[in-house]
Amino acid sequence: MHALRAALADLVLGVRCAGCEAPGRALCDTCRSEIGHRAAVRIPDPAPSALRRPTPVVPMSLTPYAGVVVPVLHAYKEEPRTALAAPLGGLLADAVEAAIGRCTGEEDPHAAGPVRLVPVPSRRSAVRARGFDAGAALARSAAADLRRRGLPARAAPVLRVGRIADQAGLTAADRARNLAGAYRLRRPLGAGLVVVTDDVLTTGASAAEAVRVLTEAGSRPVAVVTVAATRRRLGRAGDGSGSR
Repeated sequence: MHALRAALADLVLGVRCAGCEAPGRALCDTCRSEIGHRAAVRIPDPAPSALRRPTPVVPMSLTPYAGVVVPVLHAYKEEPRTALAAPLGGLLADAVEAAIGRCTGEEDPHAAGPVRLVPVPSRRSAVRARGFDAGAALARSAAADLRRRGLPARAAPVLRVGRIADQAGLTAADRARNLAGAYRLRRPLGAGLVVVTDDVLTTGASAAEAVRVLTEAGSRPVAVVTVAATRRRLGRAGDGSGSR
């Protein structure tokens, strides 16, 4: 129902930018450029142990969760304006390329071979309320964009989530307890580099649970890649987070 109302609004009012309300596109060039800063490693502090052991998992995002990216991601997930999946997927693809280059040491990320983008799973109640799976749609869009660039990428929504409380307002410790054991693997992953994807990295609890489950199944991710990362948890000096 929400998705239908959003589509009708765009039909009646015309497509408008989710960041600045300029007519013509779901995300205008100016707002896209503001979100698409140079991708950087932004590490939650404290970093969940699943992102550190047995091997480091690089947390890469395009921008701090501030400014224009906030209304854009809200519009995508909560209105919901599903047309934003394409431009946001392109931005996520930029960050995936940067993460792969950093993790593999390859100047050309296309040399890394096949890539599997595993979205952090959404609660079933959230999917029903929105009318679509925002995380899976974002991963599919990013994978399609990467394939157009010549990188053999596929979205792999292989995780499912059990009954958990809403994460909003929970502390880092509460989020970790809420998610402990919450994810399950639907099916094994094929060969390739595994990258966990999401829209925003906050405390890292959701990403860490996804990494834990995949690691136990023998598919240790090399990176967690998001469009944005919250600024309220700052990385320590010298960790390269850029989230200040």
